[in-house]
Amino acid sequence: MSRYFAPASTGNLSVGFDLLGAAFEPTDGQALGDELAILGEGDALELSVSGRYVHQLPADLNDNLVAKCFYAFEQAVGRTLPRLRLELVKHLPVGSGLGSSACSIVVALYAFNQHFGRPLSDQVLLQLMAELEGGVSGSVHYDNVAPSFFGGLQLMLQDSPQICRSLPWFDHWRVVLCYPGTVLSTKAARAVLPQQLSLKHSIAFAGMLSRFVSALYSRDEQDALAALQDLVAEPARRSLMPELEPLRAALMAEGVGHVGISGAGPTIFAVCRNEQQAQFAASYLQTQYAKNQDAMTVVCRLAQQGARALQDQDTGLSRCN
Repeated sequence: MSRYFAPASTGNLSVGFDLLGAAFEPTDGQALGDELAILGEGDALELSVSGRYVHQLPADLNDNLVAKCFYAFEQAVGRTLPRLRLELVKHLPVGSGLGSSACSIVVALYAFNQHFGRPLSDQVLLQLMAELEGGVSGSVHYDNVAPSFFGGLQLMLQDSPQICRSLPWFDHWRVVLCYPGTVLSTKAARAVLPQQLSLKHSIAFAGMLSRFVSALYSRDEQDALAALQDLVAEPARRSLMPELEPLRAALMAEGVGHVGISGAGPTIFAVCRNEQQAQFAASYLQTQYAKNQDAMTVVCRLAQQGARALQDQDTGLSRCN
């Protein structure tokens, strides 16, 4: 048996709509992502599912993304492959803004590629991941699959064969992720977005993203936090998440560096300058934003590792509460 894991991700990161994505992992060692085990080969593809959020997955296993990934991978390889017996442990909620679908796609394709001797290059594999993710979200973009695959903070590179590049980060930053327990469809969240931006708006968006990237390389923490402004998606999505503005005002009044929407929402992320600030933000969001038993609030750091094989000693894959 072989086990594989891919971490959760936050797309957009406020300032970089469809162009920035970051992988995160809890500071307490819990799992925040999806785990896939290949139990062996057989005559037919078999998939069992478990985990905290298994109830959010489709009842028909043929509709599961992991099964779809197997057949897409087989087509990309160009030959008939032995069928596998698989087990998916779903640690991420669906429709949460944490890259749940991307995470399942990444861990599945990474696992299949490893199991069958790596017939696809990383770049071809990443393109396949993005295409499959596009079938879920309604458009092909890399800001969730790239960080889940490679780890870290990734900048998407338009028309470059490299596709993405890792950016520096402030190691002392902590990011609190709060999923309220409700579902917000990525397709629905994208439907409210503007179809065109004015020249002035486009320049402002490009300038703010450039400012953020420059601040990261210059190690200017204050300017990096100031540049975390969503000029594209958030204004259009405010009606879908009316809680955002009062939560942001309350947390930033206490010194939290930034509060924004993780991906398409409804998860909110808060960038904190230290652990103490993160614990305060986590407690506040859990009290004020978590809405039901599916809710999850977790203090994270940047996940330097993306998709990977798990060793027997990797015992920290317990659900996040």
